[in-house]
This record gives sequence, structure tokens and C-alpha cells, in this order.
Amino acid sequence: MVPRGTFYFVGVDREVRMNDEEADSLIAKLKATIGKEVVFQAPDELGRASFRQYALAIGDFNPLYSDRGLAQAHGLRDVMAPPTLICDTWQFVDSDFDETGRQSALKDELEMGGLRAGNSYEFFQPVHPDDIVSARRKTKNVYEKIGRSGRLLFCEIETSYSNQRNELLATNVETMFLRL
Repeated sequence: MVPRGTFYFVGVDREVRMNDEEADSLIAKLKATIGKEVVFQAPDELGRASFRQYALAIGDFNPLYSDRGLAQAHGLRDVMAPPTLICDTWQFVDSDFDETGRQSALKDELEMGGLRAGNSYEFFQPVHPDDIVSARRKTKNVYEKIGRSGRLLFCEIETSYSNQRNELLATNVETMFLRL
């Protein structure tokens, strides 16, 4: 039986952990990225189909995502996207996938990997099908905590999303963590 909180990789019969030197090096490398911004520009509009597919995938059947007449009756110019669509789908990254399934453009983004510890979203206006999204992503904070299992590394990444008119659509502060 694998103890709770222990991660194993296929083909590896022991827990894979960093030594202190590797951990300190990773922390220093990530801290050096604080405040540095990377901009991603979507190649095209989001489109109505992506709204419907995402809403279906998350089980949110709000008709404002698919019924244009209803959306307009509620003061919107067109249907709107489910709010977290632009924050969670990486549709603004135009690149191929690597052997691990990650988008190649993100390879150097956050080398720590890890797991998502949480998100803090703020939405400013609806996202519409004709919006072409750009995302400005930067490391906001890197810190370490000591938990029951040892050293834990946390990295807060802030992304702001704008449309082609440079109107702010949303921000997302995502916290990732990795057991060192």
C-alpha cells in the first residue's frame, strides 16, 4: 500500500524526491523569475463552439453560453463564455505539444511541475466568441513551507487576460506546489 501523499512514477519503485541542493537551486531559479512577464497571443477568435464544449465538459448549462437571443435580451452583445474558460484551457497558446503532453510554448514557463494548490479568479467583463485573447503571465511569489512530509515549494503565477481591444477580461492567480 502506498502511503497517503506519496507520489510514485510508473516504473519507479521508490518515491522520487530532490536533494537539498537540487531543491535550493530550483527555488533560486524560480525566485529569479518573479516579476518577469511572458505574453501569449491567441492566433484566432475563441468561437461559440469552444464555449459550448467547455460548458458541456464542466456541466454548466447556463443558456447565456449558447443562446444568442437570450444573451442579447440580458444586455450582452452575443453569447458569453463560461467565466473560467480563458483561465483554464490555454486556448491562447499557439504551439505544438511535447512528448509529455505539455504545450511546447510553456516548456520553460514553470519547470517545477507540481500540483495546483488553488486559484483566485477575478472577472471584469464577459468574454465573447469574437474575442482574440492575449495572456500576460508572470511569477508573483515563490516561497517555501515545512509540512509533515518535509519541504514544500509554492509558486504563485498571475495571469491577466485581455481581448483584441486591450480590454481586461480576467485575472487568475494560480498557486502551484511541489514537495521537495
